[in-house]
Amino acid sequence: MSTRKIVSVLVLALSSIPLVRADGIYALRDAKIVTVSGPIIEKGTVVIQDGLIVDVGTKVSIPRGAQVINARGLTVYPGLFDANTRIGLTEIRRVAATNDYSEMGEYMPHLLAFTAVHVESEHIPVARVNGITQVLTRPVGGTIPGQGAIISLEGWTPHEMEIRRHGAMLLDFPSVLSVRFSRRRYSEIKKEHEEKIRQLKELFAKARHYMQARIRFKPEEISASRFFPHKQLEALIPVLKGEQPVLIEANSHVDIKNAVKFAQGEKLNYILLGASDAWKVADFLKENKARVILGPRQSLPGREDDPIDIIYRTPAILHQHGVPFAIATGDSAQVRNLQYEAGNAVAYGLPYQAALRSITLTPAEFLGVAQVVGSIEKGKKANLVVAQGDILEYQTPIRHLFINGKPVSLETKHTRLYHKYLNRP
Repeated sequence: MSTRKIVSVLVLALSSIPLVRADGIYALRDAKIVTVSGPIIEKGTVVIQDGLIVDVGTKVSIPRGAQVINARGLTVYPGLFDANTRIGLTEIRRVAATNDYSEMGEYMPHLLAFTAVHVESEHIPVARVNGITQVLTRPVGGTIPGQGAIISLEGWTPHEMEIRRHGAMLLDFPSVLSVRFSRRRYSEIKKEHEEKIRQLKELFAKARHYMQARIRFKPEEISASRFFPHKQLEALIPVLKGEQPVLIEANSHVDIKNAVKFAQGEKLNYILLGASDAWKVADFLKENKARVILGPRQSLPGREDDPIDIIYRTPAILHQHGVPFAIATGDSAQVRNLQYEAGNAVAYGLPYQAALRSITLTPAEFLGVAQVVGSIEKGKKANLVVAQGDILEYQTPIRHLFINGKPVSLETKHTRLYHKYLNRP
């Protein structure tokens, strides 16, 4: 074939490929819109431009050149938010080389989960195809394992996925629960627990002294090496100022009360994480204005004398007592089940709107990113899910997905394998 013919074939081939719009303008028209932060719009339009929601309502003018998606019969939801995961940090739990969510050391507040996010993880597309568009992915291990990162589930690099790399500090509060399962003397274990609390308080006291000493130096003096930064203590300064939330993991009712008292004593901007026994101390949580990110709901009670359905009923109990809460999965492979965790809570007494809020706007408010994600409002990041039915139902299919204002493929490892073996000769 001559060079001229080859060029002609290439030109024809390229001309047949649909071009991606440079302006990135999309309009979801005639859809039911569940804003979460406001009333439901039964038939309206959402306009997306430059990665943001630029207009939403019943009387919306669609910009010229916009790609219009007929969403009649479909429902638009804000992207779901899982506020406790390890997605992107682990692939196969039993294969050590694929896990990068912990480091050696008891107090590592300066470590960032953001630096270890693996954007090619197969868990990411599997999660987002179910409507989860942003997560907090976190480290584990030690008393202070580091800082979790808030990321969108789409991007070529962690920087493209970033919403807030310093999302929240993690604190695994020392537990006294082990007393029940240990053969050692109670006095010995109690002494060990008190020592851990003392060390934790001492660390925060050192950080406060460090912060006061640091204030005396000007930025140019620090850069001139007249002041030598301390990585661990430096990382705790935003925590002490209340600028960065602290996720305190505590599960038994005793640990929950101790964690709240500790956080109040240190004047932390705290959120309880896990909180399996939150139902036992709901009044205490209400009185102390505590916020809670509950662990997965699809599991058995921790004690044999607990009611068999208490894990399912806990969200409804907290809602009745006026305790603000979010629901999370706490894993990587289970992130895709987030909305079903909320749906199960509805079956056990939680109002539907409260359940939907617990996996959208509430976690965004807890983590200080509600101005960016969590609801469908003008100016927010266009992380949207278009579903054919109720998103909390198992059988509801997702028809369109937008992250950072761009349509995202609904293909996953699961769909690829399905089509591969469906067409097997």
